[in-house]
Amino acid sequence: MKRFQIWLFSIALVIVTGLSSFQWGMASAQAQQVTVNDEFTRIAEQCLTASDASAALQACDRALTINDEDPMPWYGKVKALSTLGRTAEADAALRRFDFVGRYYNGMLRPIQLLQRRILLADLVGSAERAAELDREIAEVSGQLNSLSGDERTQAQAYLQRLQSIQEDYQQVQSNPELLQQLESNMIQTMVELRRGFVEANARLNAAD
Repeated sequence: MKRFQIWLFSIALVIVTGLSSFQWGMASAQAQQVTVNDEFTRIAEQCLTASDASAALQACDRALTINDEDPMPWYGKVKALSTLGRTAEADAALRRFDFVGRYYNGMLRPIQLLQRRILLADLVGSAERAAELDREIAEVSGQLNSLSGDERTQAQAYLQRLQSIQEDYQQVQSNPELLQQLESNMIQTMVELRRGFVEANARLNAAD
């Protein structure tokens, strides 16, 4: 069972981050962990967690001078201003938080598809990794009947993700041009989203 849990954890990393290798294992995942201690993250954390609203607001404003395109300090600013009773300013910050959040949400899908494209390209280029995917599907399928409850639910969801990857792989294997089309379309989508964000952000700045 421990081995299965390692597989489940590792494939989640593959799907979320687009890692292009099926050499899964908890040890390698732990080795990749790093401590983030950049100034923006430190200040944004203060903005979100400070118990004093005035101190939180100051931290939020400092974070926004570093990066005003991240939703974290905008959310913290909404909370701080609301606590201080500065309703009109809180409403303005909320509009900014919503605006930046929608940009992030818009970027999420093309990023996920490009991550999938990296994974599929690796499968197309490596018969060994494609075979590993087949073995993984067969082995997880064989374990389903021995599982129950939450483990079975997780295993079924995991298996569905693997099978989805396999189906996409079979399509691009027969038509490799699909990978290039996907990449071109998603890059264009991200560029257009970015341009729209910059233009709308400029209009908001002008209105403020």
